[in-house]
Amino acid sequence: MKKKLFLLMISLTITLCAQEIKFLGEAKQGGIIIGEGKDAVSASLNNTKLQIDENGIFLFGFDRDAVGKYLLKVKFKNKKVETFEYDLEKKQYEEQKLRLANKYVTPPKKLRNRIQFEAQLIKSARAKVGKVKDALFMEGFVYPVDSVDIRATFGLQRILNGKSSNVHNGLDFGGVEGDSIRVITNGIVRIAGKDFFYNGNFVLLDHGQGLTSVYLHMSKIFAKENQKVKKGEVIGLVGSTGRATGPHLHLGVQWYKKRIDPMSLLVLTFNK
Repeated sequence: MKKKLFLLMISLTITLCAQEIKFLGEAKQGGIIIGEGKDAVSASLNNTKLQIDENGIFLFGFDRDAVGKYLLKVKFKNKKVETFEYDLEKKQYEEQKLRLANKYVTPPKKLRNRIQFEAQLIKSARAKVGKVKDALFMEGFVYPVDSVDIRATFGLQRILNGKSSNVHNGLDFGGVEGDSIRVITNGIVRIAGKDFFYNGNFVLLDHGQGLTSVYLHMSKIFAKENQKVKKGEVIGLVGSTGRATGPHLHLGVQWYKKRIDPMSLLVLTFNK
């Protein structure tokens, strides 16, 4: 009798110690995944350490061109380790042909110093990303504009004036100049740039754990550097500043240097 009772106690202990991890998102090129594990203390993806907050929440993403196997390891307080494997397939992206002013395709020498200086400012702003451990994005995501008229999808191969150019690393939302632009989720303003050559007027937000969003071509900016903003807050107005063919909002998302499809975030449903 005592032996049976002892075995029952062991079985109960194993059940109580079983770990549970909830995932939100999809493993694919340009995809993002949010994990939440009770009592999780650390996580890594292919031996790259991930940030994890006090609630066991962590996030990771896959670049536009990511392919192959990825191994996620999550460690818990009781030292147990759970592993998850993802196998990403290559996606075929469409082309987009555009006609622009020649200076935006082959900038003249007199503009090169300006372009390099602006690139350095953006680089310095992005250097601040990754210092926020808190998962500010857990408030969920909203569309940045009222219009859901998507003019250009994520990952397109750009053909500018007949020449192959950089890929399109975001979503272009159609709109009318002066339409409100809203924050997709809670964040901190890392840079509010005015009249940049390519970006025009723009805002870069830090959402914690390496997740960022950028809003380009604004006609007006209301946000200021280091300002804390909330999901749905208006930070500017739609415009056509910088390298733009007309009024629209370019929304870009990155996880550190990984290029993420913004729609991977916008389709997520959070249980409150």
